[in-house]
Amino acid sequence: MSGRIRCRWLVVVALSLDVLMTPLKYVLIIVVLLGPYALSFLSYLLPTLSRWLIAISLACWIPLFFFSLSALLRRKWKAAAIFSITWVLASLPFIQIEPVTEIRFWLFLQGFRIHASPVEGYLSKCRLTEFIEKGVKQKVGECEASGSSDTIVYVVFYDTTGELALCLAGDARRRNKRLVPVSQRTAEWKDAMWDYPPRGVLRDGSDRAAPLFENFYLVAILSEEFEG
Repeated sequence: MSGRIRCRWLVVVALSLDVLMTPLKYVLIIVVLLGPYALSFLSYLLPTLSRWLIAISLACWIPLFFFSLSALLRRKWKAAAIFSITWVLASLPFIQIEPVTEIRFWLFLQGFRIHASPVEGYLSKCRLTEFIEKGVKQKVGECEASGSSDTIVYVVFYDTTGELALCLAGDARRRNKRLVPVSQRTAEWKDAMWDYPPRGVLRDGSDRAAPLFENFYLVAILSEEFEG
């Protein structure tokens, strides 16, 4: 009799644990799927939190793997199908599929828009150089720098002339930015950019600036290029 009672209690405990674990499974799926996109959106808004979120998202892959394996072993095909779809979607940000990359860049851009608003207040914190080009007052300068690792630094630049933007023709059309050949850079612009290292990348380089919005650009610079 006591054996039957014990078995019933074990069944009740197992069912209770299964019920309790169901919400956790959904939380894991949400965190795993949204982590890379939250990283893009919060890169400038909450940089420390964004780094923690991606770390937490990757850590959640471990319990998600065991839940997936458990669903297969217990032949819970509906749960196994959900986990399979989750794994496929979670891998997309890491294999550089163009539509996913564009979505992440769009989220990054919206986060930066909020971070840089109001623009006048944001520009007051930038180191800008004013100069006259073809009779028109222009501005160029560095606003802020952030690094995702010890080897690369991302610098936000402001350029009212657009001469810093040397993106590929396809990128220029997609982001509605005009393509500026190196030959169109004026002597006045080059003189204004002289004080912003590394000159080989910013002043004389090409195809390095990603348009953000209005006159803001993001430039990825290797640490070794500063030394050069």
